[in-house]
Amino acid sequence: MYRIVVDRQLCSGFGSCVDAAPKVFELDRSGVASLLISETDTADVLEAAESCPMGAISIFDADSGVQVS
Repeated sequence: MYRIVVDRQLCSGFGSCVDAAPKVFELDRSGVASLLISETDTADVLEAAESCPMGAISIFDADSGVQVS
């Protein structure tokens, strides 16, 4: 299980996270990424974090708390 954190101050609204994991991320009215869910077992969130040009997405192992991306 992964825990997702978005640094909304770093986000510039490119939307690559939404493309990679549309069931997890959305762009809000201000064009900044927000979470639809904060934990998931889908590996799509790893791709979303890697695709973020601003590095605004951090992924942690939900059990151990260790950052995985």
